[in-house]
Amino acid sequence: MEKIHRGRLFLTWLVLALFMIMPQVHSANLESPDELEAFFDGALALQLRNHNIPGATVALVKDGEIVFSKGYGFANLDKQTPMDPQTTLHRPGSNSKILVWTAVMQLVEEGRLDLYTDINAYLDFPMPSKVAGREAPPITLHHLMTHSAGFEDEVIELFVSGPELMDPLHQYVKDHLPARVFQPGSVMAYSNYGTTLAAYIVELVSGQAFSAYAQEHILEPLGMKSSTFEQPLPAHLNAQMSEGYRYESARFIPGGFEYVQSYPAGALTSTTHDMARLIIAHLNLGVPAPETSEQGETAEAGEIAEAGEGEEETTDHRILQEETARLMQTQQLSGHPEIPGMTYGFIEADYNGHRVLSHGGDTLLFTTGLYFLPEENVGLYVAYNSAVGNSARLSLFQGFMDRYFPENAAENSTPQTTSQAKPTAIAAGIEKNYSGIFHPARSRFTGVESLLRLAQPMHLRVDEDGYVNITAYGVTTRYGEIAPNLFQELNGSEKIAFSFDDGKVTKIHFAGPSTWLRTAWYQTPKFVVTLLSVSVLFMLGTILGWIRSIFRPQPRRRGFVAPKVLGVLFFLLFITVIILFSDVMGTIHPALGIPTVALEPSSTLNAALVLTKILVGLAGLMLLTTIYLIFTAKGNRLQRLHYTLLTLSSLSIVVVLYQMHLF
Repeated sequence: MEKIHRGRLFLTWLVLALFMIMPQVHSANLESPDELEAFFDGALALQLRNHNIPGATVALVKDGEIVFSKGYGFANLDKQTPMDPQTTLHRPGSNSKILVWTAVMQLVEEGRLDLYTDINAYLDFPMPSKVAGREAPPITLHHLMTHSAGFEDEVIELFVSGPELMDPLHQYVKDHLPARVFQPGSVMAYSNYGTTLAAYIVELVSGQAFSAYAQEHILEPLGMKSSTFEQPLPAHLNAQMSEGYRYESARFIPGGFEYVQSYPAGALTSTTHDMARLIIAHLNLGVPAPETSEQGETAEAGEIAEAGEGEEETTDHRILQEETARLMQTQQLSGHPEIPGMTYGFIEADYNGHRVLSHGGDTLLFTTGLYFLPEENVGLYVAYNSAVGNSARLSLFQGFMDRYFPENAAENSTPQTTSQAKPTAIAAGIEKNYSGIFHPARSRFTGVESLLRLAQPMHLRVDEDGYVNITAYGVTTRYGEIAPNLFQELNGSEKIAFSFDDGKVTKIHFAGPSTWLRTAWYQTPKFVVTLLSVSVLFMLGTILGWIRSIFRPQPRRRGFVAPKVLGVLFFLLFITVIILFSDVMGTIHPALGIPTVALEPSSTLNAALVLTKILVGLAGLMLLTTIYLIFTAKGNRLQRLHYTLLTLSSLSIVVVLYQMHLF
């Protein structure tokens, strides 16, 4: 779930709805280029305008061929370079992962990898065996490919500001090993590191750098001759690269070339036509597109038609055997049997009764969407040179599905099954079992990034009508029950499921690798902010009172100087930490629009983390001093009570720092 600009989204859907109505006048026909062009022209023109996107490219494949492709807007605004689906390069982002999973399945097919073997059998460094201090089952490739290995997520240094900061893959997987926070197979949590680790295993087993392996065994056989994992780009491809833009203050800001550290998970550079060839290969169960020649070079349709004897098209260069390709497209894990889940690499979805395999791709400057319908042999790929995310790509695909693959009204007239049942209110009296605050399983649970969980809570409650309400990013969605622990959106088809512990909801399962976990009361944003605010205000009031007392005539009291010094030092040091963290988070990269600390090492952040450790030591000294004052009866009762409360305030701050794993 992503934040949506509701006004723009409404306009987008309004126009797309008009296209949905059009089949009443003109039949929706995938074989009609004019029909397809009319749809995409209208839909993408609207998206570019309403989402402030400079340019986009789209390709539609059917029965092994690209039946429509077109560019919209500009790849470079200054040069007025038009977007071209055949030649314009963009960053597919996480759609790069499809090449990793394909490579893994190739080696499984060859018997060099096993999906259910402990990955320690392949790695050249040990994978920690414990989760939360307890021994855990081993991680397998099956877990990595279904995003269920149990790793926490990491954002810092996923992208870096320049090539000089990039680590070799063998160093990256060892130095950036995230904590294991879930038992393998228990929670689906999307993991860039998990994909990168799988690519490293491909390296170790094949004896080739992953980029070279992908080039030889996937890109070249598919004729994806403009695609590469190289960073920076090879010189001969530079002129084809689209600029990526960020829209801010009514202007487009170019971001330059992005450097992805975990490159197998998101650093592919490609064209829309090349990505369409990848879709075709998977739709064809491993067989390249017809226009791929024996040499793996791409020929246009006209060239194929004119080919002479000895230049016949071929499908000899399979990238996967049919059985392996089918296995890759088979559901492997889901939060509930009736909720779309994960295949080996693809995210399942159900649109208008059609099974869809998909994957989204987001960098800081590009958004892409890859969708295909295995049973209908149809696929769609769209790329935007702006980070507009799910609100754009998903609305385009949904509009496409509603027009060309609408829900069959006749099917809805059949007797209801679980999947067709009408959503109903929950039973009265159990509303409190559903209420709570949740955070995504795809989170950082240690380090500074764990603070991000405070900024993205999901609220679950039951309304007065007995329907479950989920509010996230300012948008509320209502769900009704259609089976035990299975719910469906009231005004849509989205299904979610709940897991319970001691009668209360502990997990919310959405389609794909998306699980949300109940947030403990002491980790909720409200509690944390309240505790910190009260503690800081009490400490500030105390220190101001001490300062005032210096200038007020009063009998001299001895024996209470040291506690005051400790209290003042703790407060000043904590304020310094806050200032340093604010400075770190407030230093924004001018082109990419994110804190610079996410892109490169920060001495300021390191200093702040050192100071948090000193805070722990000061809090410990304050606690010992409090105990001493109480047992020796130093000072009067009011003084001892006051200092005890001050110590509790410092300990409260330390507890919050501990919960955020900041020391």
